[in-house]
Amino acid sequence: MNAKPSLKLPVTVLATACAILAGCTSVTVQSTKDTAAVHKIGRLFVLINHGDLGNQTYSNELAANLRSVLSNPPPVMEISIASPLELDEKVHVGRIQRFNPEAVLVIRLSTAVLDEFGGYPILKYDASLFDPKMEKRLWRGAVNNSGGTALMKRRMRETAEVIISQLQKDGFL
Repeated sequence: MNAKPSLKLPVTVLATACAILAGCTSVTVQSTKDTAAVHKIGRLFVLINHGDLGNQTYSNELAANLRSVLSNPPPVMEISIASPLELDEKVHVGRIQRFNPEAVLVIRLSTAVLDEFGGYPILKYDASLFDPKMEKRLWRGAVNNSGGTALMKRRMRETAEVIISQLQKDGFL
């Protein structure tokens, strides 16, 4: 009798492990605020900057999710997405002034790295709430976003949710 070793079990285990890992996401935020500057914001300008990553899809997903999360009750909001060719967010000053917000939220990708297994991009964002002239920072959050690449829509939704949730907990929204 010829007994051949079965690869069925190891392949099944490997496939299951990959499916589980691909379905995992983690989005967290650590924040600090100027307690003297806390007030409910009625008009908010949001600037999203994915920098050199320049993935318009990620920016569009994040913008759509910010609108969705802030829909009940919404502050009056305008969202602008920075181009990877822009070297400075100050090019948006004209739009910010025309909108006349009470605060400006800048969400900037600060780091993008692959994990040690070479598959999961870890995105780190600096989310900062400024006064309308962008001279004084009122709030700052460090956002850590990791998980499978197939789940980027979910990761962008969770990023929007944790930022807005923290701004609400901290008294700004």
